[in-house]
Amino acid sequence: MPHKLVPTMLTLCNFASGFLAIYAVFAQRFSIAILFICFGLLFDLFDGWTARKLNAVSTFGKELDSLADIVTFGVAPAILAYHLVLSELGTIGLGVALLFSIGAILRLARFNAIQSDLPTFIGLPVPGAAIGLLLSVAFMSPWFVVLSTCLLSWLMVSHAKFPHFKKIKVDEEEVHGLH
Repeated sequence: MPHKLVPTMLTLCNFASGFLAIYAVFAQRFSIAILFICFGLLFDLFDGWTARKLNAVSTFGKELDSLADIVTFGVAPAILAYHLVLSELGTIGLGVALLFSIGAILRLARFNAIQSDLPTFIGLPVPGAAIGLLLSVAFMSPWFVVLSTCLLSWLMVSHAKFPHFKKIKVDEEEVHGLH
C-alpha cells in the first residue's frame, strides 16, 4: 500500500467508528457506542498526524476527514444523547440533538472553507464538542444535557479562539530564520 494511503485508511477507520457507534446505539449497546466514538477520536488524531509525517496532506484528505468527523463527532454523539437522555423530552430533545449536529456541520464547513491554515481554531472543534456531549450525558439529567448541548453547539459556531495544537510547535527553520 502506498504510504499516502495510510492517512486515508485512518480517516476511513474514523468514519467506520462513527457508523458503528450509531449502529450500537440502535442495538442499545450504549457502552459500545461510546467506545466506538473514542476509537474515532484516536483515528482522527492519527490521520492528520500521519498525513503530515508522510507529506501526504491534501485537499482530498481534509474534505474526507471533515465528512468522517460529521458522522463520528456530529451525528453519533447526538443520536447517543437522544437515545440515552434527550428522548425523555420528546420533540424538544430531538431538536436539541439536531441542533448539535447542525452546529457540527456548520463548524466543519467553516473550518474547511476559511480556517484550516489559521494558527488557532475559531469555534470549538467538533471532536472536543463530542467529548463534552458524552461527558454531559454521564450526568443523565435531561435539562443539564439540553443546556450543555446548546452551549456546545454555540461554541462550535462561535468566534471564540481555541488552541490549534498541531500549529503550536515552532519549526526550527523558522526560529533560525529569525536570528
